[in-house]
Amino acid sequence: MNKLLVAIIAGLATLAGTSAQAQEHYAPSPYGNGMYFGGSIGQLIYSEDGLDTMRPAIIEARLGQDINRYLAIEGRFGTGFAHDVSHGAETSAQLIYGGYVKGILPLTPVFSAYGLAGIGGAELHHNYPEFSTTDTGFSFGIGGEFRVGHQTSLTLEWLRLTTGNNAGFDYSADQFTFGVNWHF
Repeated sequence: MNKLLVAIIAGLATLAGTSAQAQEHYAPSPYGNGMYFGGSIGQLIYSEDGLDTMRPAIIEARLGQDINRYLAIEGRFGTGFAHDVSHGAETSAQLIYGGYVKGILPLTPVFSAYGLAGIGGAELHHNYPEFSTTDTGFSFGIGGEFRVGHQTSLTLEWLRLTTGNNAGFDYSADQFTFGVNWHF
């Protein structure tokens, strides 16, 4: 798994290093030079064998670079700000993170659909037993971005953040978020 992570990070670094060259050959981003930052708020949808689904609240920041109108790279970092409880079992997100390649499909001048693929992970805290789990792996998702101003857009997204094993029970951690991006 460590070799895969190193290969993906090297690939993302190569994409970032060639973004200026790629912009010379492709249509420019509708937002200017293609860099953006943003934030989102939503729920981590935690499903573990033997438990009801829990939905702790999360907040996340992102920084991205449009390589062309169809491709971007993006890094994310976030945390939870509320926990969820099911039958006495409690889960909260201590840390969420990821690095993604973003494939963009412009459908209209103001709306684009996109898909994400990369490496994501989470540190989750549980009270059953009292410990934290940290899992990193392949992450993917889909979303939509709606342009609301010259430099502002809104996003709605589902992402499979990670899967793992908590004390012998398999789990998945998805996130469903609403966000805003500022392009500069």
